[in-house]
Amino acid sequence: MKNSKFKIEPKTLRLLKQIGQLALQRGENAYAVGGFVRDLFLKKPVMDIDITVEGDGIAFAEALAQKTGSRVEAFTRFGTSIVIMPGFGKIDVATARTETYEKPGDLPIVEKSGIAQDLFRRDFTINSMALNLSPASFLKLLDPFRGLEDLKKGRIRALHPLSFVDDPTRVFRAVRFEQRFQKKIEPETEKWLTDSLRHRSMNTVSGERLRNEFQLIFKEPHPEKAVKRLAELDVLTCVHPSLGLSGATLKKLSQVSKTLEFFKKNKIALEDEKMVWFQTLLLKSSATQAESLSRRLMLSRTEQKIVIQSVDVCPVLLNTLSASKVTASHMNRLLSPLAAEVQCFLMALAAPTLWRRMAVYFLKIKNLKPWLRGRDLKVFGIPPGFRYSYILLEALNGQLDGRFKSRGEVLRWVKKTFAS
Repeated sequence: MKNSKFKIEPKTLRLLKQIGQLALQRGENAYAVGGFVRDLFLKKPVMDIDITVEGDGIAFAEALAQKTGSRVEAFTRFGTSIVIMPGFGKIDVATARTETYEKPGDLPIVEKSGIAQDLFRRDFTINSMALNLSPASFLKLLDPFRGLEDLKKGRIRALHPLSFVDDPTRVFRAVRFEQRFQKKIEPETEKWLTDSLRHRSMNTVSGERLRNEFQLIFKEPHPEKAVKRLAELDVLTCVHPSLGLSGATLKKLSQVSKTLEFFKKNKIALEDEKMVWFQTLLLKSSATQAESLSRRLMLSRTEQKIVIQSVDVCPVLLNTLSASKVTASHMNRLLSPLAAEVQCFLMALAAPTLWRRMAVYFLKIKNLKPWLRGRDLKVFGIPPGFRYSYILLEALNGQLDGRFKSRGEVLRWVKKTFAS
């Protein structure tokens, strides 16, 4: 019997039928599972399809790829594959499996299983629903843990007491789903979560996995809400003692969103937006603590540079920038050596008056075309050397502050002052 509580796009529906028919031909059972099913019931856009097969998931993915003219990538350790389908996107295909953990925080040991056991291994009930794709039971819902009920009642509920011990990164997922879907972590689940933190479960997780979880948090539509919730649950200090939010930082979270929106709207480039959010967690850290955290989370060299730079300069530089007599050229001298992510974060910390001044500066510098270039100095016969940098910088500063009104004025200044 078909479930009529959701709508599926015709293109997706045809593909699901094709998958079900292929499973029948192979003597296997295939199911749409996890976030795909959850988002259908939430009436949210479905980006990717997750398929679980009672059988050989890798062989099934290869057969599906051959049938649809797609490319497949297999991950044999977990019995999973990704089918990249032209004109459609990504389809994750997995073998139905159980997972056991030798030690908390380790990656799981995987064994084949049926769909019921596969659903039980998942993180939360709202992700433990499946739709049968067999032609005889097409789109029939399997919901052994009442995930649909929890979805309707606004609950994020784990499946068993050891869920956060087995995989402590589920703590981050609980917060992400709570904020993204505007649900609430169910009280017993929250107790399991906090118990696992008290037993130092985060110490068992690799730095790489923790870093990835923070990155996912910062990609959410409203990272400020998730960050605040992580602080409330004491997750941050459990990851590292230097992480945390002061009262002053909490008040600045909405300002971070506002500043990032300003950068996006005006197409001011940021190579790594998540690092702006990451700096909010480090305001109370010393340089030594920031270095320790960088090692714990296995940050890249570029990420480490941003973290250390932010801790080193932010408090002092913010006071300097707040001075009313700071000119555009002075601001440029202070900000230009910094990573764009640190510049953005400084602006987010700024009081309203300074925020507006920095906004004017960033728009001016973004659209500024320097009137003087290196080739102009060559024309004047000025020999290349350290003077080039000095002359070009002084010309730019004069242009920013309005001391030069045109390219012609700059060229006359160079000729008078530096040309022999």
